[in-house]
Amino acid sequence: MRVEMLPLDLQKAVDFHGHLCPGLLIGYRAVKAAMKALKLNPSVDEELVAEVENDSCSVDAFQSMLSTTFGKGNLRFLDHGKQVFTITDRSENQAVRIVFIGDKFKDKRPDGSTDRKAYMKALLDRSDDELLKVEVVDAAPPAKARIEPSLVCQSCGENVQQSKSVNKNGRVFCKPCAQKESN
Repeated sequence: MRVEMLPLDLQKAVDFHGHLCPGLLIGYRAVKAAMKALKLNPSVDEELVAEVENDSCSVDAFQSMLSTTFGKGNLRFLDHGKQVFTITDRSENQAVRIVFIGDKFKDKRPDGSTDRKAYMKALLDRSDDELLKVEVVDAAPPAKARIEPSLVCQSCGENVQQSKSVNKNGRVFCKPCAQKESN
C-alpha cells in the first residue's frame, strides 16, 4: 500500500506512529467511528476522554487524531488486552464504546501466517458495521487531571506525586524505592 494515497487524517496518524500497520488502522477506524457517532473534533483541553483497553498501535490513532494524550490527562489506559475504546465528550455529556470485531478478515496463508497486506486492505475498505461494534453508553468520564504537589523520595531523592508516594514509618518513598525497602 502506497502511503501517499492515504487520506490526510490517516497520514497524520502514520506520521505520528511511524509506519502503517494493522493496529494503527484499527485505531484509525475506531476514531473515525467515534467522531461520526458523537460529531467530534479533536480535543483542545480535556473535553474528550479516551479510555483504551490495550496498549497497542491502535492507541496512537487516538493521540494523533483526537488529541487525547497522557500529558493532558485525557487518555486512560485500562490494561484489559482488548481492542475496545470508550470516548467520552464531557462538554456534551455523551459517550460511545467501540469494540473491534474485524479479526475475521485476517486472511490466513497455508503456513498459518496472516496476509498483512490483504488484512490492511480489509481494514480500510470494509464498512464500520463489519469491523466495529459501536454503541452509545452512559457518559461517566474519569475526574479531570489534577495538578498536585510533589514530594521528594527519601531514598533516591527524585520527586514523586504526592498521591503516588508511599509513606513508611513517617518517611516518604516513590513506589520503586518503597518496594526495595520492603525486600
